[in-house]
Amino acid sequence: MKTQGAGLALVLGLGAMTMGLTQGRVEQIGEQAGGAALVSSNQRITPVGKLQTLRASRPKDVAVSPDGALVAVLAQNQVALYSATGESVASVAGIEAGPLGIVWEPSGQALYATLAGGKVARFAKSESGWKKDKELTIDSVGALGDPDIAAGTQGRGRQTGDPQLTGLAISPDGARLYVGMGIRNVIAVVNLTTGKTERTVLVDAAPYHLRLSPDGKTLAVSCRGGRVAGKNEASADSAGTAIRIDTKTDAAKSGSVALVDTASLTARKVEAGRQPSGLAFTKDSKTLYVASSDDDTLQVLDVVGAKVTRAFVLAPEQDPGFGQIPTAVALSSNERVAYVACGGANAIAHVELATGKILGYTPTGWYPIALSGSPMHGGGGGLVVASSKGYGSRTLREKPSPASGVHGTLGLVQFTPPTIADPKVVAENNRWGMAERPARRGVAPVPVPERVGEPSVFKHVVYIIKENQTYDYVFGDMKEGNGDPKLALFPEEVTPNHHALARQFVLLDNTYTSGTNSADGHQWSVSAVANDYMEHNYAAHTRSYPYDGGDALSGSPTGFLWTAAVAKKKSVRVYGEFVNKPVITDTQTGKPVRPGWKTLWDDYKSGGKRYAMKPGTDNAALRPLLHPTYIGFPSTVSDQWRADQYLADIDQFEKDGKMPNLSILLLPDDHTAGTRAGGPTPRATVADNDLALGRIVERLSKSKFWKETLILVIEDDSQFGVDHVDGHRTVALCISPYTRRGSVNSTLFNHTSFIRTIGLTLGFPAMNRFDRTATPLTSCFTSTPDLTPFAALPNRIPLDELNPGKVALSGEARRLAEACEKLNWDDVDKADAETVARAIWSAQRPGIPFPRALYQAPTGSDGDGDE
Repeated sequence: MKTQGAGLALVLGLGAMTMGLTQGRVEQIGEQAGGAALVSSNQRITPVGKLQTLRASRPKDVAVSPDGALVAVLAQNQVALYSATGESVASVAGIEAGPLGIVWEPSGQALYATLAGGKVARFAKSESGWKKDKELTIDSVGALGDPDIAAGTQGRGRQTGDPQLTGLAISPDGARLYVGMGIRNVIAVVNLTTGKTERTVLVDAAPYHLRLSPDGKTLAVSCRGGRVAGKNEASADSAGTAIRIDTKTDAAKSGSVALVDTASLTARKVEAGRQPSGLAFTKDSKTLYVASSDDDTLQVLDVVGAKVTRAFVLAPEQDPGFGQIPTAVALSSNERVAYVACGGANAIAHVELATGKILGYTPTGWYPIALSGSPMHGGGGGLVVASSKGYGSRTLREKPSPASGVHGTLGLVQFTPPTIADPKVVAENNRWGMAERPARRGVAPVPVPERVGEPSVFKHVVYIIKENQTYDYVFGDMKEGNGDPKLALFPEEVTPNHHALARQFVLLDNTYTSGTNSADGHQWSVSAVANDYMEHNYAAHTRSYPYDGGDALSGSPTGFLWTAAVAKKKSVRVYGEFVNKPVITDTQTGKPVRPGWKTLWDDYKSGGKRYAMKPGTDNAALRPLLHPTYIGFPSTVSDQWRADQYLADIDQFEKDGKMPNLSILLLPDDHTAGTRAGGPTPRATVADNDLALGRIVERLSKSKFWKETLILVIEDDSQFGVDHVDGHRTVALCISPYTRRGSVNSTLFNHTSFIRTIGLTLGFPAMNRFDRTATPLTSCFTSTPDLTPFAALPNRIPLDELNPGKVALSGEARRLAEACEKLNWDDVDKADAETVARAIWSAQRPGIPFPRALYQAPTGSDGDGDE
């Protein structure tokens, strides 16, 4: 059964006071008055207690030593150690962490942490300080003949390559290390004397968190994917495992907890909500509390009976809908209260375990991802909270400081007593109180209705998603807005249509991507959230990099724009987005091929007869909505070809007299491919993207549908660029006959603003708490239409301008071209982001040092030759 969390009684009128929806109001991402921070998810951050920051390093997991004297934090590139009171003790840098996993030896003299590449590292204190003294390679092939391995090879995950090590636990005698193998769906039991895997235990799909009971008899394992799908069950793939899915949303249907008997090494499996995450045992080892991240509940599991007895709802009455995202749980010393880290609310919820009532909240940094009790503050009442995104993007520079690129996250570790904050603080931070209200009768049509179901002047929305550029990189030269011309790598000469569209319609100079890279950026772009699975895998994408879907665990439990629209009987057509199985076929041989950019360009210029394109997707709900030939990636396909496919559809729509209510297009070629010899130059790919966008807008503006059409354009992320305001600030456009022409709009918008605008316009409700509390683009519109069409401008940069061979280069340009040649270009973002960013900068700003202090705040030296 589920018990509704009662939440907090908010003061009268809080909704009007906290929403911040005054259209045209200028707020800016970054540090605010009083030490708060505003981040690109439209939330304020007001952490309390002793605060320690980790520069350019996202925390992933936390563990308190057995004697309570030290706190170890696993971050993406280091293990940091603190005293119980929050003083920095040591840091061991230079590692590549897994998604999570850190545990102390019972002696408290050393600890183990999960690394990428199937390894676990041991860290210990020496005469010279803390250091990594050993690495163990963990692989299930070390237990060949194990019956669980044999069972595990039957459609249960990839059995070769990196096994994706996840959570860790250690036996009370320190002899055994238990290691989650996320892709293999097993727990490896490692003999710490020999370093060998003695046995594996088959559990359910995608084991992540591990927790050993206080009596040492039960190892609890949260399995995000739950029971592997049977032959006749609806399913989708995740790293070789068939995950059961909800056919309406394509999201993972149910997770589970495996209870492993440490004596017999047998497992009982209990269904426990969607995508279970953090775990906490009671002192008597009889009850296990489970943070169920994809259904916003705290599950109460009877260990002896192996069943869930209760599930407390964590969404407060003032913030309904998915999005609290519980990631971790710890218990008070008297076990009357559970402290639940809510990644979506940037707070610790205090849950009274007798009733399920939420007593209050402790504010944290951005996305609290790990939590542990600590003996600080009077012997037993402290909390250590690791917030993955912390304060957002920051640089090395002294105040006042521009923000860094999106990868320069300032992670946060927080040492605090479990005090409850003023109820208004967390409510204001999260814009609580914005419930959907019923539509009113007799309301006149407007561009963006106030309430879902009220009429809009628009009947068609065309939503165009592009790739990787910051505001300054494209619009930094526009004097009308808040730009830095020194950072304008693709100014008007390269992007004449972007500039003309921004001038003729509206320049949005305070709009942000909500995510960081293509993996989470596309989730935010089409579902208004990135779930806990995505956040835990940041910088540890061994399992998948789902920029194009293709991983059943990555999708929001409330679905995507297309599922929301279809649920309200709106017509939808999708062009390239979430196409994870594009196929290019040589029509002469009938065989799939992977031709290079120039081969495809030459064929396109000669009429496009040689190669045929076909999209494919693992997202079953999306499959019937896809255009039959339009593919998104690879970027070896010109955006002119994509524009042609869409324009042919517009011609057909006009003949048929009807057009889809919602069209979603991926135009990815502004992603660029660095300076690899023989490929198009960065400015040529951006110019290609610019011309395609101009052609699409021109055709729509001259169609019979123009008066009722809204075109929204935004990047999925901005990871390859820098920006003088914040690395998340991006290129965005709002184009329609009702757009307030020739204006500059500095309202703070983000991905969720665009999604909320689409929902209000087409009449479907918010998918989750983030788009429900978003600021729609209302202030961009006027009530009087201007039907003047847009005239696309020709490209000024040759679209087939190719990067020169390295023999024609010297110095930094040659070094970067050689580096680009060595990168992995087989799929999106496998190439190192900073190398590509440097190469693009060098191509556009030869002789000018790369502004690394803006791009990413490094943990050590700022690097030679950089600003």
